[in-house]
Amino acid sequence: MEESRAIRILMVEDQPICRMGIRSTLDKSELDHQVLAEVDTVAKAVSFLEQYGSQTDLILLDYMLPDGTGMDVIDAAKRVSPETKIVIFSGEAGGATVKQLLEAGVNGFMSKSINSEEIALVLRSVMAGNDYTGEAHMRIEKDLQADYETMKSLTRREIELITLCATGLNTKQLSEEMNVTPHSIENMKSSLFNKIGVKSTNELILFAFRVGLVS
Repeated sequence: MEESRAIRILMVEDQPICRMGIRSTLDKSELDHQVLAEVDTVAKAVSFLEQYGSQTDLILLDYMLPDGTGMDVIDAAKRVSPETKIVIFSGEAGGATVKQLLEAGVNGFMSKSINSEEIALVLRSVMAGNDYTGEAHMRIEKDLQADYETMKSLTRREIELITLCATGLNTKQLSEEMNVTPHSIENMKSSLFNKIGVKSTNELILFAFRVGLVS
């Protein structure tokens, strides 16, 4: 019988504290693994895969990255290293993106707050050839349903503002685009923060990605 070897992992996550947390959880698990590299952008992930994709068994992939999304990394992996398994952190991957990710060939989902027992279960299942969408995916679907319920309470103008925020416009530009005063924009954003349960424009933009207002 062939001796099993460590699962060779590429971690793609732009937040150092999240990388530290996942690494700590991996180390506490009984999973035989080796983290080959930790990168924080799409460009670095693609560069690594082009050089070492054939040596990479699994990618732990955050969805939202500074220079793109997890979909960009998935496209590169499928091109240069089609045998490499891909597991998505579910922090920002929800809503309309879940179906797209599954269709793109993602093998599993997991929460960034996953415990050591579950991470071992997810990764072993994926490496055994089984897609894993268990508890983490159910949490995504639950959050998705809550997001869509929230969407029903938003006005057309609020949806317009969220969509424009995702394009990177500042308050002055938003006011010009929507033909209102900057003060009105700030008031609308404050109301949106309360309705959606977010605290910043960045979180508002993540909501837009989750529900498919932008892609």
